[in-house]
Amino acid sequence: MAVNAIDFSDLTKKPKPQGFQTPPPQPQQNTQLGVKKSDGTIEPAMGYPVSQMGQGDELLQLFPIPVLICPYPADYSKELEWIRNCETRKENRGENTGQGYTHYNRQSEDTFVLDRPELANIRAFIEAKVHKFVTEIMASTDKLVITQSWLNKNKKGESHHEHVHPNSMVSGVWYPQIHESLPPIQFRSRHQRDVSLQSEKYNTFNSATFMLPMKRGELILFPSNLTHSVPVNLSDEERISLSFNSWPKGNMGDIKSLTYLPLDRCV
Repeated sequence: MAVNAIDFSDLTKKPKPQGFQTPPPQPQQNTQLGVKKSDGTIEPAMGYPVSQMGQGDELLQLFPIPVLICPYPADYSKELEWIRNCETRKENRGENTGQGYTHYNRQSEDTFVLDRPELANIRAFIEAKVHKFVTEIMASTDKLVITQSWLNKNKKGESHHEHVHPNSMVSGVWYPQIHESLPPIQFRSRHQRDVSLQSEKYNTFNSATFMLPMKRGELILFPSNLTHSVPVNLSDEERISLSFNSWPKGNMGDIKSLTYLPLDRCV
């Protein structure tokens, strides 16, 4: 299938700054709020929102987990046709729960689907957004490359168990076929509490799981060690997603801070 290439190079350009819902705090003299740099100075960090709680009280949200959602900006009907015709495992049956077997999503036999020329435009889009995640959110000069990539298909009665993605830095899922009636992606907090307070409503401080309904064509990027799953599909329509992993290209870390990882010595 011939696909005309789309130029996504403009997606790697740094956009105009966009404000937080609540502006991040500006450093004041002698303030200790923010991130400590190697030279000892303190600067406010991106993703460091502050809420005014009244009576001069300020609520801080430290160490947030970045999750980026990006809409695909072009028509992909030809790619979707190819994806629908792509073969997957016939069945992925799990353990017997006593009420029948658990049926998990079926993955493609090809685990490098983004290497296929039919998905060249999708790959270019994903690479541009991974670049944005690394440079603008993580403020890194490292380059991440896509390692493995595969399709997931969930028909009625199929789900995906809780898991993380080992041997990967940033993982992502692109959704060529999904809508609000199909199962969302569900994330679980790394920090499980043995004792919890009774809550009248859930928020980012007291929730253990977040369910994010995705829209057709959207891409979601997240740290690979963030636990996620997919609930059982109760719809007659098949849910289709494309997952991938990534890893930094070249050597990692910093020699001066004793975090240098010379990957070229490990080959």
